[in-house]
Amino acid sequence: MPCLGDNNSRGRINWLVVTAWRRSGMVSRSVFVAAYPLVEQPAVLGGEPVRGPEKSWPRWPMYDAAELAAVHAVLESRKWFQGPRVARFEDAFARFQGARYCVACNSGTAALEIALQAVGVKPGDEVIVPPYTFVATVSAVLRIGAVPVFVDVDESWCIDPDRVADAVTPKTRAIVPVHFGGRICDMDRLKDIAADRGIKIVEDACHAWGGRWVGRGAGTLGDCGVFSFQESKNITGGEGGAIVTN
Repeated sequence: MPCLGDNNSRGRINWLVVTAWRRSGMVSRSVFVAAYPLVEQPAVLGGEPVRGPEKSWPRWPMYDAAELAAVHAVLESRKWFQGPRVARFEDAFARFQGARYCVACNSGTAALEIALQAVGVKPGDEVIVPPYTFVATVSAVLRIGAVPVFVDVDESWCIDPDRVADAVTPKTRAIVPVHFGGRICDMDRLKDIAADRGIKIVEDACHAWGGRWVGRGAGTLGDCGVFSFQESKNITGGEGGAIVTN
């Protein structure tokens, strides 16, 4: 979105030129959309910045007295392994997502490995995954000896159901749809494809806690779903993960 100048009798006017991108085959082309006169100068052109040096950007993760008190309570309990708070969290998270069961794990990566093995994926089996995801979606497949089969995403940034159907082979044992950025994949289509072929679905819902598809929580739409509580996630314990299932 470049800024253009226009000299006239009233002086220099800056315009914000807005462009959009259109994809044609493998080539993206910019398409002119509109231009708007700027009422205020952007900081890059000498205007006042939205945030000055005295106003810092928010930092993540955030915490307050409640988190400090919770950590202190665990330390004081001297029950640092298999303590009751994990069980309470499992119950609360299962209810929040609308699942019957939740099992806490030490990471979202571990949750993926466990879930894939739980649905019966064995060495040599094929698992369909999107290429647009965090590396753990693929490394979890490799770590259990299975073969990742990449299927591209559609315009939603989620795995393309049409391409999934074309990628299925007699060796396909599971599909791992990634609800990228919290946007739920087309689970109705994926479930139809999986049901017709006896394939399991393990949802990578690491971005999508709280997400819903036709009223049902992410992670409860396939055979099981996995979540991450790594530092960048909306709920973070620094690291951690969970599996939900019915």
